[in-house]
Amino acid sequence: MSIASLFQIASVFSVLTAFSIAHAAPAAPQNAPQNAPRNANRNAPKNAAEVRAKILAAGVPEGSLNRLTEYIAKNNGTKIKTDIYTCKGQPNDASPCEESARTYTTKELTIIDPRIVVSIDFSMESTQQRMFVIDLVTGDVKKFLVSHGQGCGKNKWAFKFSNIKDSKQSSLGLYQTGEVYDGKYGDSIRLYGLERSNDQAYNRDIVAHRAVYARADYIKKTNHETGKPFGRLGLSWGCPAISPEDMNKFMPVLKAGVIYDIYHPALMDVAQSGHEVKVEEPQN
Repeated sequence: MSIASLFQIASVFSVLTAFSIAHAAPAAPQNAPQNAPRNANRNAPKNAAEVRAKILAAGVPEGSLNRLTEYIAKNNGTKIKTDIYTCKGQPNDASPCEESARTYTTKELTIIDPRIVVSIDFSMESTQQRMFVIDLVTGDVKKFLVSHGQGCGKNKWAFKFSNIKDSKQSSLGLYQTGEVYDGKYGDSIRLYGLERSNDQAYNRDIVAHRAVYARADYIKKTNHETGKPFGRLGLSWGCPAISPEDMNKFMPVLKAGVIYDIYHPALMDVAQSGHEVKVEEPQN
């Protein structure tokens, strides 16, 4: 990655800092560290151990951090084949199309070495800021609300996952960001699944996009079916959707190239089957 790109990401990350503080979810802890670009922070970590400790202190699950850093260290620059489709009449457009217009094929993808990675901890409820945007250079971490798929559970907990088309379930695993396209929710970005647990992400149209139902105020909106507040974020069709305001700030980071880990500590190994995996549904 070029020096110019690094400074661009650092600048965007500073904006994310101010933005995330101003738009924090009501239930979110208020003791998150104040972050700034590394050169402007006298208390910036001095070595890898300090960076790691700072990341973990912000609440990032250690298992997910290990998965991200180990995968990047092992596979940076590696070329892999990934399943995709092309659309009749739009060969260079990453926008989704109807099934009848699709031709299924593969694409060669080069694994990147990003400064910014994302961990989403789906053992946490959707009313919590369970999406962690991590700067691997400084150890700064920003936290956001993020939705899960309808098929994962209809309440605030995600407890079922799969790699199955039309399941409307989120898929656990590592992802790399890809092309940006103008879709139903505005600028959206393709996600390429890097493991057997999520290698159909492109074909399932699992993408990073904005959604009003991922705003904090949705939690208190009235569910007209029950007459009570939803008590959760809205549900996607499997995509890790975040609020429009958060996505507007986060999109430059995504365009620069990011690796995600959509994570559940109890299910990462068994999820490699690609079949549905689940934990017992939480009752509270």
